[in-house]
Amino acid sequence: MEKITIFLAKLVKHAANLVTSDFEVKAKDDKGDVVTNMDTKIEEFLILSLKNKYPDFDIVSEEFNSKKKVTPNCFIIDPIDGTANFSYNIPLWGIQIACVKNGEVCSAAIYLPCLKELYYADSSGAYLNKKPISVKDYPKRRVFAVEGTEAIKILAENETKEVKFRSNKACCVNFAWASRGCYSGAFFHKDNPWDYIPGQYLMERAGGVSYNESCMHITAASPEALEILKNILKK
Repeated sequence: MEKITIFLAKLVKHAANLVTSDFEVKAKDDKGDVVTNMDTKIEEFLILSLKNKYPDFDIVSEEFNSKKKVTPNCFIIDPIDGTANFSYNIPLWGIQIACVKNGEVCSAAIYLPCLKELYYADSSGAYLNKKPISVKDYPKRRVFAVEGTEAIKILAENETKEVKFRSNKACCVNFAWASRGCYSGAFFHKDNPWDYIPGQYLMERAGGVSYNESCMHITAASPEALEILKNILKK
């Protein structure tokens, strides 16, 4: 396990200790997105911690650095992925970070506090609570985790006996659970790097394969599963 991965795993877990029950919820836009003071509090903590240890790295993050582009050396932060779930006390949300070094993602950590599931990955593989994990495909009953209103509608119309779709309203949960073999793959319909890059890297290190283009970010347990999802989305 690389030092950066150990650091990120400890950091996301420690950040969860900042969460309190008296959080404030505000509308983020007119589309129903919300933000809480916990999002900003956690992000401030993560940025400060990362800058103290890696001052030469850039920061791309949802709340304070959303306009910044991913650079050859940077950290990508989502302080609370699944904020709407968090605001309703639904336990499907998480804290996630990915590290890009020399132009390549090299490490990622995702913590799902309510479930006490700590995922992390680097060149040595992918792990859940210190145990190695791997993707699994289920050719006779594939279930894909998806996010994005339009994508959910398209996919729901294409369900069959062998292919089903689910949405947890949290990319971190979708990709994390797919990385441990719960789903045959996961898909994200927007281009926000903090939403999909940590989980996509986790799945790749767990043995998954990825496909990326504008508003289409897929990682699946097998090339066959990837093609099924890609073909449906491109109809």
